[in-house]
Amino acid sequence: MNSYVELAIRTKTETIDWKNGERLLESLGLNGEWLLPGRISNNVDRFTEPFLGKVSCEKYWASRASVKYNGVSTDFYLDFAWKRSRSLKSMGSVVHTTRNMRGQIVPGSISLSSVYSEKVDWLSLFREWCDIFPPQIGMLHIFTPPELGVHEMNNSFQIGSFNSALKPDVPNIGWGMFYGNEFSDEVHADAISASGFSIEKMGDGYLVRVTSSIQDVVDNFPFFSQRRAELRRVFRDGFFLTNDEPSL
Repeated sequence: MNSYVELAIRTKTETIDWKNGERLLESLGLNGEWLLPGRISNNVDRFTEPFLGKVSCEKYWASRASVKYNGVSTDFYLDFAWKRSRSLKSMGSVVHTTRNMRGQIVPGSISLSSVYSEKVDWLSLFREWCDIFPPQIGMLHIFTPPELGVHEMNNSFQIGSFNSALKPDVPNIGWGMFYGNEFSDEVHADAISASGFSIEKMGDGYLVRVTSSIQDVVDNFPFFSQRRAELRRVFRDGFFLTNDEPSL
């Protein structure tokens, strides 16, 4: 399996306002045309409509639909998805924040999987998404051969799912992580900073990086892995679902 970038956010904030969609699409153009969609859809398995600029996406953003169960109709918002088939190949989606039948907030998810390139400022894109959709939890990481073992092909870390719909888990540490206010008691900013890691306050959460450059994951994975193991020890035991580094 080829290396790829995974950017994933889980958020409880409202996502359906078209202003959020406009900002998302503008963010995909921050690095030129490398991440701009080729096609858009309300279905991640079927892309039929060409991307003709952000205006063409408005009718696909938070499109309403309804489902009838036991004679009762319930409205919901369709996902927004995009795909790029030429360089850089990528695919992304927005699953809107909603409420379930019990009135509980079901967090939305915003994700992007892409071929990696140094031409893209991935950290700036991650920061922008964290500003548009303040996360419960967020991740930016490059998955390279050491982490792409067969037994891990579909785990929650590699697909950025964070497991549970209502209460996310933190499977592992990506190169960049955003811990929202629900995790604030787990983030000891002074200890993280004292251990030589970059940590910055953003809104009511923290953005933490394992190394100074995401390129380290590609160029020097043993160094990245060592630093990640050291960062993991700053957190309490059991906070992450994974406690081991891949064999090199």
